[in-house]
Amino acid sequence: MLMDKDDNYWIPALMIDHKHQGKGYGKAAMETLIQFMSNSSCTRIMIGHRPDNLIAGRMYEALGFLKASEEVIDGEIVRLLQIC
Repeated sequence: MLMDKDDNYWIPALMIDHKHQGKGYGKAAMETLIQFMSNSSCTRIMIGHRPDNLIAGRMYEALGFLKASEEVIDGEIVRLLQIC
């Protein structure tokens, strides 16, 4: 995890080996990270994914991540999860 100047916590990457994709490991890992980060001082989690990675985009949306912008930044769609 990385924190930026706006107190956003970034997950630089979450990758599951292609042999193990589609088994729910990515979602389980994200749920665990979100829970862990919720128990800290973190209030916003940021993550990016390539525009052509529709599966990752749908998973992040299902977990509550919203697009931070319609603009693609450094080749990625940036998503934000607000933790209350």
